[in-house]
Amino acid sequence: MDPEMIAVMVFFLVALGMVGGFVLLFPIARTLGRFLDYRMSEKGRIQEREERELMLRAMEALRDDVARLAERQEFTERLLERPRDDAEKR
Repeated sequence: MDPEMIAVMVFFLVALGMVGGFVLLFPIARTLGRFLDYRMSEKGRIQEREERELMLRAMEALRDDVARLAERQEFTERLLERPRDDAEKR
């Protein structure tokens, strides 16, 4: 096969690959740009701040629940460790 023909075929394959890559990646890049633009806008920051505050409130509620459960468990353990004077007297 002629070396010039191979060079032309490689050139067209590379060009076709570049054009195909641009065609495939352009919508993804445009969507990513819109997403980043929204995140940088004030509306995006407000929504992010609200979500963060909601998560913090949920974590505080869980922390309170765990503290109450720990207190109840300690009370139950102390109650179970006490000697049973009333049962022994009967």
